[in-house]
Amino acid sequence: MSETIGLVVVTPAHAPVLAALHRVCFADQPWHRPWRDSEMAEVLALPGLRGWLATVETPGPDTDPAGMLLVQIGGDSADILTIATRPGPLRRRGIGRALLARAEADLSGGGVARMILEVAEENSAAIAFYSAHGYTVAGRRPGYYAATGGPSRDALVMARPLLPSAGDSPPE
Repeated sequence: MSETIGLVVVTPAHAPVLAALHRVCFADQPWHRPWRDSEMAEVLALPGLRGWLATVETPGPDTDPAGMLLVQIGGDSADILTIATRPGPLRRRGIGRALLARAEADLSGGGVARMILEVAEENSAAIAFYSAHGYTVAGRRPGYYAATGGPSRDALVMARPLLPSAGDSPPE
């Protein structure tokens, strides 16, 4: 079966869809509490916020929200606030890779020199994903994730420098 990954730039109108997707994606992860609709709306209103929603188009009428990535730009760096792919058969199909590549490509041409993210230290799948895409551990944030009904969890800070786009001029 053939499918196409579509990427849409998010707007505040996407808040309910993104919040619902976030709930589904993080429901089984004790280190990350899913965001409510109102929290997602607040995130989308942050200064410097950019985001993309991934859809998977299969033959037929279905187009489902499959993943998302939200970043906040501050100066010459961008912090990935969340990246997620819907659980189940949509995972390991290139959705996360497409979202990350789109964000890096769009932001590298806009003066962003570095991408940063936090990841739960026990989330080995996510750490392997980021490492495979050039992110390295740059630090640790003790107690960063407040777990429901349990102890807080540490986060690893991972970062990756971005290369300027081909049209950018080198620094003088």
